[in-house]
Amino acid sequence: MSTTATKKQPSRTSKRTGISAKTKAASAKTKTASAKTTANKDGGERLSPGALDGLVLGYMKRNPKKLQATSGVVGRGIRRSPGAITNCLDRLEKAGKVKLTNKKPREYDLAACK
Repeated sequence: MSTTATKKQPSRTSKRTGISAKTKAASAKTKTASAKTTANKDGGERLSPGALDGLVLGYMKRNPKKLQATSGVVGRGIRRSPGAITNCLDRLEKAGKVKLTNKKPREYDLAACK
């Protein structure tokens, strides 16, 4: 006679709460989806498309003593990432609203108003 041990299938419910794994996965998906639409990772509100341009230009107009500014300076001033600010400053340069004054490190100034 051979005695073989039967493997017991693990339960799909949590021992502490009694909630099934499917229920946990469904609630995690809804929490993640709502977090993307309401807040950033840091808890701040998401900006609408093009709103960063206004924030950057506003900061540069309010702080003329800090100009020729890098993306890091502007980013710390408005509490946004330097990478996002760099992309925004490149767009504003192409639009003629700011000018690149130094190539390394990249420093920007407001374009002369006509």
